[in-house]
Amino acid sequence: MKTALITIGSTREYIDPVRYISNESSGQQGMALIKSLLKKNYRIVCLHGYLQTKLIISPKIKYVFTPNAKSMLAEAKKNSKVDLAIFNAAVADYGIQNYSKQKIKKKSALNLQLKKNPDILKIICSSKQKPKTTIGFAYETNDVFNNAKKKLKTKKCDYLILNFPVDSDPIFNSKYNNGGILNIKGDYIEIGKKTKTSFANQIIAHILK
Repeated sequence: MKTALITIGSTREYIDPVRYISNESSGQQGMALIKSLLKKNYRIVCLHGYLQTKLIISPKIKYVFTPNAKSMLAEAKKNSKVDLAIFNAAVADYGIQNYSKQKIKKKSALNLQLKKNPDILKIICSSKQKPKTTIGFAYETNDVFNNAKKKLKTKKCDYLILNFPVDSDPIFNSKYNNGGILNIKGDYIEIGKKTKTSFANQIIAHILK
């Protein structure tokens, strides 16, 4: 049985016990990808942040809660020896330099010093024990194709799924997705605006082909 690693949902980087930095991601697209992988008889390790969708329960899926970038990277390293790895999670690019153990009291202004979080996709794709096939995701709002091609080259993954808003639909927290697939040569295969289930099925079908 083939194995897959997938990251889904959003991570959080806490400022104090109640406030945090995060990204928009419901986990819907990630769950649709898991469902598609199950149909292809994959055994799956799912590293998930915070979700706004129900988990798919199956003996073929192992879920690991990874609330922040550091924990998600640690678990990704432990589970990188797989046939296929899909990095779909919206990971916070920055964390807080000085976390406050006490709730910060309201002030007229608040300055936060941020530090860059580890780049999970780039680290795993550059490791000696990297997955056989790696897929990254890029959500772009401007100059979408050039930005996605730059990311594909920088991250060193095999495929990059480009997502971008269309028809006033931001994609996040929507039942639809929009975009396509970039391969390592920079060729673009358009999927277009589809339901996230259909979008996932087309990704998996193309990659496995």
